[in-house]
Amino acid sequence: MNRDIEKTNKVAAPLPLGDSSPSSAAASRPERHRNDSGDALNTLILSHREQHFPYDKKLLSKKGSFTIEAAIFLPIFLIAVLTVSYLVKLIAIQENVFHSLSDEIRNVAAEAEVLPYPLFFEQDVLKRIEEENRGEIKNLRVSSFFYRIDQGSYSEQIKVNLKYDIGVRLPKAVINLIPVSDTIICRAFVGADNSKKPMSIEDIEGDKTSCLVWIFPKSGTKYHKESCTYVSSYPKEMPLNESLRRKFDPCKLCGAKNLSNGSLVYCFQYGDVYHQGSCSTVDKYVISIEKDEAESRGYTPCSKCGGT
Repeated sequence: MNRDIEKTNKVAAPLPLGDSSPSSAAASRPERHRNDSGDALNTLILSHREQHFPYDKKLLSKKGSFTIEAAIFLPIFLIAVLTVSYLVKLIAIQENVFHSLSDEIRNVAAEAEVLPYPLFFEQDVLKRIEEENRGEIKNLRVSSFFYRIDQGSYSEQIKVNLKYDIGVRLPKAVINLIPVSDTIICRAFVGADNSKKPMSIEDIEGDKTSCLVWIFPKSGTKYHKESCTYVSSYPKEMPLNESLRRKFDPCKLCGAKNLSNGSLVYCFQYGDVYHQGSCSTVDKYVISIEKDEAESRGYTPCSKCGGT
């Protein structure tokens, strides 16, 4: 019996210090099993990501890259949008001013037949534009205004040039004002000049000898020979063509080079340049017409050359 007790004591002897009890060892087995299962699941997820999202590691290794790119690109994008928006606004202001100016010119041209000169045109234009664009434009002024003038082959012209500045409302802008210049040229609504009488059938069918004389259409009441000293000192009006271009050079002062063939130009007898009618060197010019037509218009022979 003592032997059985000793044997039992040997079996039930306490374990050495540092070893887990049988109950704790049994409890640790499920926990270790759960850890092993979690590691296997993580490994499976990572392998699945690597298989379907090969760049996932690169993206994860660059944390904050999207934020930095957005911080750099967003201000540039906003500046571009604001710049385009402001350019649209500037164009709208200029279109509005041009519309007001053209509308006032249209009214003046329509009243030209009964209006000798529009005395209050400039004041009306400035007042209207300032009211319609209050606070948007500065230094508004009419730099030039010509009423019913003749320019070359074009008569009864109305020409106006308007200048102003558009203020730039941007912080730390490179320029504060944008200069703008608008020019409008139109013809007064006065109709065509029908002072000339049409040729009769007798004149058309008749065999008359041509007798050309020279007159000053804008001044003077005499008709002259081509060799008259009064005529030779002034330019002659003639249509521009290739033959004339080879013989004469365009005037650099009036920009006659830009004229097209068929335009009326003015050439001095002893010169080598052709001019526009608006050139400062052309204050008077002469044209050739039939003697009968000159006399019907009231011209009389020149006392110096006799006219013919």
